[in-house]
Amino acid sequence: MAQKLQQQLREVGSKLQGQPASKDALIKLLKQAENCLSELEQSPPPSLLSAMKPCVDAIAKEDVLKHQDRDVRVLVAACICEITRITAPEAPYSDDVLRDIFDLIVSTFSGLKDANTPSFKRTVIILETLARYRSCVVMLDLECYDLINDMFQIFFNVVSDDHPNNVRASMQTIMVLIIEESEDIQENLLVTILSPLGRKRNGFTMAARKLAMNVIEHCAGKLEPSIRHFLVSSMSGDSSYLESSLDYHEVIYDLYQCVPQILFGIISFMTAELLTDKLEIRQKAVQLLGDLFALSGIPISESFKPLFSEFVKRLADRVADIRVSVIGHLKNYLMLNTSRAEAPLIIKALSDRLLDYDENVRKHVVAAICDLACHSVKVIPVDTVKTVAERLRDKSLSVKLYTMERLAELYRCYCLKRKNDLLNDDDSEWIPGRVLRCLYDKDFRSETIEFILCGSLFSHDLTIRDRVKHWIKVFSTFDKVELKALEQILLQKQRLQQEFQKYLTLRQTQQDDFPEIQKKYYGLFRMMSRMFHDAAKAEEGFQMLNQLKDPNIWKLMMILLDPGTGFCQAWSCRGELLKILGEKHSLYEFIDMLSVKCSYLLFNKELVKEIILESAEQKSTGDAKFILSCMDLLTVIASFSPHLFIGCEDDLLHLLKEDNDIIKEGITRVLAKAGGTIREQLAMTSGPVDLVLERLCLEGTRKQAKYSVHAIAAITKDDGLKSLSVLYKRLVDMLEKKTHLPSILQSLGCIAQIAMPVFETRENEIVEFISKKVLKRKNDMPATSDNSDWNERSEFCSLKMLGIKTLVKSYLPVKDASSRTGIDKLMALLRNVLAYGDISKDVESSAVDKAHMRLIAAKSVLRLSRLWDHMIPLDVFYITLRISEDVYPQFRTIFINKVHQYIKDRLLDAKYACAFLLNINQYQSPEYKEAKHFLLEVVQICQQLKLRQISMQNDVSSSVMYPESILVYLVHALAHHPSCPNINECTELSAFEPIYWRLHLFLSVLLLGDDGWQSGACSDRGKDSYAAIVAIFRSIKCSEDATDCARSRTSHALSDLGLSITKKLVPDQADVSELANTVSLPASLYKAYERDEESSRINGEQSWLSGESALAHFEALMFEDKEQILSDFNKDSILLGEKDKDDNDVPLGKMMKLLKSHGTKKKKTKTQTSTFEMKRNDEEVDVLGMVREINLDTIKAAKGMENSSQKRKLSDATNSIIPPTPKRKRSSTIHSSPSSNRDMKQHVSSVESELLRSSLPKIQSTSRRGEKKGVHSGETIINDVKNHSILEGSDKKGSGGSAKKRKVRSISGLSKCSSKKTQLNGKLVGSRIKVWWPLDKTFYEGVVHSYDPGNKKHSILYDDGDVEVLQLEREKWEHIPNGCTPKKRSKSHQSSSHEQLSLDINDDSIDYDSQGNKKPTKRSAGSNHGGRHVSGKGSQSNVRRVPKNDVYADKSKMDIKRDSEVPDAHPHSGSEIDDVNLELEVKESYSPTEIDDKTKANTLELPKESMKKIADVLHLKTMEDSDDEPLSLWKQRAGKTG
Repeated sequence: MAQKLQQQLREVGSKLQGQPASKDALIKLLKQAENCLSELEQSPPPSLLSAMKPCVDAIAKEDVLKHQDRDVRVLVAACICEITRITAPEAPYSDDVLRDIFDLIVSTFSGLKDANTPSFKRTVIILETLARYRSCVVMLDLECYDLINDMFQIFFNVVSDDHPNNVRASMQTIMVLIIEESEDIQENLLVTILSPLGRKRNGFTMAARKLAMNVIEHCAGKLEPSIRHFLVSSMSGDSSYLESSLDYHEVIYDLYQCVPQILFGIISFMTAELLTDKLEIRQKAVQLLGDLFALSGIPISESFKPLFSEFVKRLADRVADIRVSVIGHLKNYLMLNTSRAEAPLIIKALSDRLLDYDENVRKHVVAAICDLACHSVKVIPVDTVKTVAERLRDKSLSVKLYTMERLAELYRCYCLKRKNDLLNDDDSEWIPGRVLRCLYDKDFRSETIEFILCGSLFSHDLTIRDRVKHWIKVFSTFDKVELKALEQILLQKQRLQQEFQKYLTLRQTQQDDFPEIQKKYYGLFRMMSRMFHDAAKAEEGFQMLNQLKDPNIWKLMMILLDPGTGFCQAWSCRGELLKILGEKHSLYEFIDMLSVKCSYLLFNKELVKEIILESAEQKSTGDAKFILSCMDLLTVIASFSPHLFIGCEDDLLHLLKEDNDIIKEGITRVLAKAGGTIREQLAMTSGPVDLVLERLCLEGTRKQAKYSVHAIAAITKDDGLKSLSVLYKRLVDMLEKKTHLPSILQSLGCIAQIAMPVFETRENEIVEFISKKVLKRKNDMPATSDNSDWNERSEFCSLKMLGIKTLVKSYLPVKDASSRTGIDKLMALLRNVLAYGDISKDVESSAVDKAHMRLIAAKSVLRLSRLWDHMIPLDVFYITLRISEDVYPQFRTIFINKVHQYIKDRLLDAKYACAFLLNINQYQSPEYKEAKHFLLEVVQICQQLKLRQISMQNDVSSSVMYPESILVYLVHALAHHPSCPNINECTELSAFEPIYWRLHLFLSVLLLGDDGWQSGACSDRGKDSYAAIVAIFRSIKCSEDATDCARSRTSHALSDLGLSITKKLVPDQADVSELANTVSLPASLYKAYERDEESSRINGEQSWLSGESALAHFEALMFEDKEQILSDFNKDSILLGEKDKDDNDVPLGKMMKLLKSHGTKKKKTKTQTSTFEMKRNDEEVDVLGMVREINLDTIKAAKGMENSSQKRKLSDATNSIIPPTPKRKRSSTIHSSPSSNRDMKQHVSSVESELLRSSLPKIQSTSRRGEKKGVHSGETIINDVKNHSILEGSDKKGSGGSAKKRKVRSISGLSKCSSKKTQLNGKLVGSRIKVWWPLDKTFYEGVVHSYDPGNKKHSILYDDGDVEVLQLEREKWEHIPNGCTPKKRSKSHQSSSHEQLSLDINDDSIDYDSQGNKKPTKRSAGSNHGGRHVSGKGSQSNVRRVPKNDVYADKSKMDIKRDSEVPDAHPHSGSEIDDVNLELEVKESYSPTEIDDKTKANTLELPKESMKKIADVLHLKTMEDSDDEPLSLWKQRAGKTG
């Protein structure tokens, strides 16, 4: 055999060495050679090697290796592979020949692409041989790198999923061998290996991608450095690989799946891409990581968790598209595996984005959470789903609608999974309630809500039993709001069904189109269209529907209106109806809504039947909550769709006989609602229903008795008169037995309401029994302690309460209430109960019982007022209101809530809202806030009624003041309140504080709505109410108290106080004097004066209670905040004293807000009064003036002041308190250029009227001799409205005219200068006097405006409009019978030069005696004498007014109080930061020692240079500074400017 093989090899070799005649001959020879070589084993004996040598040499000839024919080349390659196999490990050829051989072999691999070619199998053998015998490694020794790269490319191009596994495995083996044996990975080879990676690589199959990933996975250690270098270079942007078309993001995606450890080194670069500012890169990074983390079966390793956390943080990216992308990726991540450890983190992050400012993001978050919740019932917590439900109140309508749709879909999924008990009841049953709440959202149509309830919550193929169970569970979760919404939907359905049924009946019976028939049609259309959101469009739709002639449409409509139609049939009919019309029909959308609203897709007969059966089944389980929900749901359905109970009469009677109180009560309620509809069917039942109901009236519970009486009246034809008369006789006869008294009294009261003729037959017996045997009966049990718990009410008290209820119900019949008599006796009884807690003060009972009795009496008055309001005495009305002041908080809460509910339900007059105000015990207490909330709702309701009244009136000019009419009763109630002192006897302001709170609260709610009591926040409603309020107050002042004339002056004083409050709340409204109209007041409260002269005189008087000093006292109390001042000051001091974390200065705007906040945080007490003004808008703060003071040191340093090192340091106390901001901008400064003077004059002219109207409060303090007018120790008074014209007509003030006046502290050295030794009193009011101003060296004339007897002070109104409060006994003044004195200097003539300013201040060191002669006085460096300045009123702003707590006076410890002859002035309010005059110069020019020495020397010298520098500083042009500019930058720029 071997010899034969040797012979064949020699023959083939010799023939091959010769030139074959043709290609076919060559192919034949090559095939013979391949067959012979394939039979040889590896490493054959030398004889065989010698025999095959001719063949080996012949094949290696150049013309054979480079033959052009493909088949020849494949055969040559096959022969060479065999030769290589046989001679291995020795190389059969030289290196040059081997290069040509490998080139030939690689070229043959392209034939692997087509498996159908004849040479495919031979090529596979070549491939396998090359892989099996590692022949490919020789290519590395030959340095055939390009050829290797070509081979890899060929493999990636030809590999296919259709290839056998051995082909792909051989390719992988060859590639792995070459890579592993390579010393270095060539760049072009790496590019070739990475090229197939990625999901978007064109030209490569999935098999090529898998081959590359497998190769990389097997050669990870060898390839890792090169791949990492490639990725780092690509991500850093300086890679040479960028010329290739590789997408490194796609490469990373595949690498993460096969060799994630390679990516550990580039995590920081991937994080950097997430945080880069380049949007495109950030988007690609988010997309990549989202895809990576969402890969199934690949958990996130510890190394990638920081990257994942950063990826989750991209939910807060500033670009909305990126946030949306992250949301989608996180959802996909959890959808693949909901049990991932990162699930809680992801869900929390998604929930936080529900409040994203972009509505598209919010919508995607809702979609993600709902998708996850539908996918897995446990992955999303219930609280998270409830947070999603909050988007039903989103500001975007699209988000609201989308959230509702997704919640309905989620609930539908819950219902399907509920069958397998995968959910708890609480997991989903709250969703329909949230949907119902949307009915009160103006953005939702009622049609949308109804369609969700009917079609989206439950699957159409859901069984009736399952649907019933869900409805019962859902109904048990409804609160009052949700239940009311459901009732409103059912009410609309009921009305629409009734009207549409009338229309269909009319259409069937009346075929002719007569005008009267058409008129009826239009009337019905108008009625039905009101049930739709867009009534006009709905009416048009009904008219178009009326024109349709297709009988199938009307037949389907009749089926939908049939209450017996099942759910599946109804949905089928609806679909068929819409199919007939077609989507393009103009009525398609309208019929889509109408078919839902008029059909029984929500509740129908089969559902009601199933609820009744379910109740019977659950009776045995004892699930009281489930049974109660069944009964409540049946009651609601019976109220609006009683015909659904037709056919269920036997079932109802069976349940009524059950021994279950909940079921009995529920069925009696159902019969009371639906009894009239199923009356005839009940008469044919197997048992007498009325007998069962009568027994419940006699022996059942109170509620059973109540509903049984109504049920008897409903199921009998004569409204129950016959049946109730029999029952009534039995009830009255059983009174004396005193058994089942609660039920009997309850039944008697209900009979009185329903059948008054029956009740009147034995009314006297009932009244006598209740009065003598119940109310006047003494309690056998001893009275408990007054401190008993509210719930410890005795049974005897409960019986008394039932007796009162029975009597009250007898005066609240369903009809003919006006024919009832004897209401006065009932009112007398209620009066006693309200006053004594029982029918008389002689009856003894516990405090708790008395409280309950008073409460039931008050509630009785509320109920009676609906029909008998005109018969309720005024004292009973007031006692009822004062019930809200009871000591028991439960008592107050129940009563207040009852009043609120009755007013909301339009069952009670709004005047009872006064009870909310009487419940207030302290300003800003919880009761105060609750009262404000209730008042806002009541005023809103009254406004709606007011608009309705106006629209219904023919005479538009007639006065309608329904909301404001509450004020009439409020003033009268406050004036008659026991805590209200007599205005003529009491002058203590503290006694009137509660009255002020109540008046202020009501007026602020009425005028400003929910904007609070901030002045300047007036709404349009407040403007409309202003005239009515003023008219009411004026009318009260023109009237006399009808019940107690002695209280008239108190009512007038409260009216004055109310007018003052009104003007402060709405300062921009018309003057009171311009409103001449009055309104008619209730005759029971007020009556007109008998003489017009008396009315005019009283109306012209102004009460001291409305004076500025009183208002300042009240307003100061409203700003008290004792607990937060210290903490707020410390906190703000830290914020102002330190820099932020980034070492940046605190922005100027932020500092202004902190400083401004102290204007309302300043503590005020009763013993000290201060300047007060309502809060203003931010733009009214003099930011520049404040900054000039704050940065004065910096500005002076920039100017190079030499004495800067000698500036006085603030004391610790002062440094800890940040000065508050001014409430007004300064109208001028110390010195200005002519152009700036013109600007300031224009500014003063524009704002002066506003500043005068602000009505700054008058602060009571002592004025001293030598005090500068306009800067005196007391506050300047802005006159009442009646003096407004005088103020506005006076000469315009100069620099200080429009600035807020401040008190200055008491100083020493002021001598008494009173020239009048006679006792002064109020007789001077109205007289003209002149007051000596020593520093101005002249008298100024004025009129004594008012007199305060408590402080013995007169208010002087000067001719130029200034007002001053003085103790005239301590002043020098003269009475003016007639004549005139020199007028004060005009503001326009004030000096503006620095020299004049310095001179004026130096002259201030001169004082005068009582005769006006000069004398030396003791000067204080920090107080500026506190007196009238030498520059007079014309230069008020030229001198700094120093507060009592002046730091320099405190530092030097000057004995001001000891030396002063008058009490110390009160400290400042929080608005004195914008005065930069004398205090600044003292601060900058003198050290503490120098100031103290100069104080002791009673002299103060201010150099002109300092005054000039102050003027320069205060006139820096900084009007363009930004509020948000950092303080350091402002200082730097201000220094340069200085």
